[in-house]
Amino acid sequence: MRCVSTARPRLAPIFRSDVQLLVLGATYLESERRFSIPELVERTGKPQPTVAREVERLAQAGLLESELRSGRRMVWAATTSPIFHELKALLVKTIGPKAMIEAQLTGVPGIDHAAIYGSWAARFHGEPGPQPNDIDVLVVGAPDVTQVRAAADRASRSVGRDVNVSVLDPKEWSKAKTGFISHVKNGPLIELELTS
Repeated sequence: MRCVSTARPRLAPIFRSDVQLLVLGATYLESERRFSIPELVERTGKPQPTVAREVERLAQAGLLESELRSGRRMVWAATTSPIFHELKALLVKTIGPKAMIEAQLTGVPGIDHAAIYGSWAARFHGEPGPQPNDIDVLVVGAPDVTQVRAAADRASRSVGRDVNVSVLDPKEWSKAKTGFISHVKNGPLIELELTS
């Protein structure tokens, strides 16, 4: 049997692999939900056999629970695990900012699109460096800035670090070729999925 090893995730190098971190992040950040393997494949962007192996390891370790329902394996966070709350808190602070910021910005009118940039995005994409002290978010559109800042404050409390928001109108974002906007466009970005 061939063992395929991947690099440890830069946001949380205590986890065995980025697949493990992404599977735990999906299941623990939405611990009330049950996921199918195809849903976890879509969430993680990783191949199905890799995700299935990681789910099996985590279930054997008592961190996930699973059942076969209508021929489909369903998995969810083991909320009765003695370390559930501590592990969830760690995941909120490492991989959770994306989900927490999305949740807070969803429903704020006037946002065309939003993304995380800067050092947190760089670590998320695997670039080496120290743990980020804050999270930089770019919002493009014409939202009420007070509502955006209030959402950022709520997200800051959820993730335990500052969430700094820059708001740009769509013309500024699309036309700028130099300076701050160029730097953001050319750096690592994590697009936020905001539902209406």
